[in-house]
Amino acid sequence: MKHIPNVLTITNMMLGLASVLFLLQVNHPHKPLIVTSFILLGGVVDFFDGFLARKLNAVTEIGKQLDSFADLITFGIAPVALVNYLGNWGHSVLIITSSLLFVAAGAYRLARYNLGDFSDYFMGLPITIAGMILAVYGGAVLSRGSAMYLHAGGVATAVLLLVLSLMMVSRVKMKRIG
Repeated sequence: MKHIPNVLTITNMMLGLASVLFLLQVNHPHKPLIVTSFILLGGVVDFFDGFLARKLNAVTEIGKQLDSFADLITFGIAPVALVNYLGNWGHSVLIITSSLLFVAAGAYRLARYNLGDFSDYFMGLPITIAGMILAVYGGAVLSRGSAMYLHAGGVATAVLLLVLSLMMVSRVKMKRIG
């Protein structure tokens, strides 16, 4: 029973990796929505791995580290891959730079979390939430060709990436839900 949280954590990681691999495969008409679904499902699995670890008294250092690796893949790399795939930005320095900053900010936030005691609150926006926001933006907004995308595409995406990055590394305390 004590291994269930780590199995869920690895499942979360596999969903993130599956998202990236699916983007690299042959075109599928619903690719953006499938990838977005994988990332959001990763969020559900991420919630339950932590919940079960606490309920089963199975919180471990290895579980904490695995969770961070999984979160970096599922909520850092996968959403960035999605918005870069959908945007067809070419070699836009703005998008590439803001994408790199998003992943770096997420990694920094995860490392800070692992080294601190944040049992009552989060410091900065959790990468899980930032990644799910970015995935929904990618899956729903970019794939639909909304007015925002058509008129401000690259700039709007870069601004979103930068704002989410700053929110992740901020020192703002956010109350933990649950």
